[in-house]
Amino acid sequence: MIQHLFFSPAEIYSPRWLQAFPAARLSDAAPQANAGEFVWLLLRDELSFIQIQSLSAAGARVVAMTAIENPQEARRALEAGASGYVHYLAIPQVLEQVAQVVAAGGMWLGADLMRQLVLATARILPTAPTPQVDLSLLTSREKAVAELVAAGKSNKEVARDLDITERTVKAHLGAAFEKLRVRDRLQLVLMFSNRSGT
Repeated sequence: MIQHLFFSPAEIYSPRWLQAFPAARLSDAAPQANAGEFVWLLLRDELSFIQIQSLSAAGARVVAMTAIENPQEARRALEAGASGYVHYLAIPQVLEQVAQVVAAGGMWLGADLMRQLVLATARILPTAPTPQVDLSLLTSREKAVAELVAAGKSNKEVARDLDITERTVKAHLGAAFEKLRVRDRLQLVLMFSNRSGT
């Protein structure tokens, strides 16, 4: 079982952390972790980015938490070695999704930051090689979900657009990831972005 460790000042806490991971440990001490442990670190100052580097180097999986989402802060956290960036008040279902994506080797960003990252990547790498995307592998519903997610929509927005439950969205998205051999939303977005540019 993966050990989840939440590091934040004592005065900044969300009960949602323990709702998502009842066996998690909470601490306001300097963050320490062993290889394989899952660290959720609230970003506070410059030291936070050094701590992310140290934790990542030790083999921990790190998710940076923030009070105000900011593209520059997200970029710095990811460059320091974080595998995810999320608001510290995210609902338990989102925290669980973050953990699943990161545990599978993927990267997590919120929908707005994901859009910005994809647009920036498209500008920087306009001649990137286009992977072959065989959408015939997907059912019509998996394709619809994948296309909406690739457009930057959250699971909740996709569920609303397609008049299905978020659980059904997650199931279709998981199947699409597996069939298209992508690990996370960013890879899916990049795959569709390259496809549309041809």
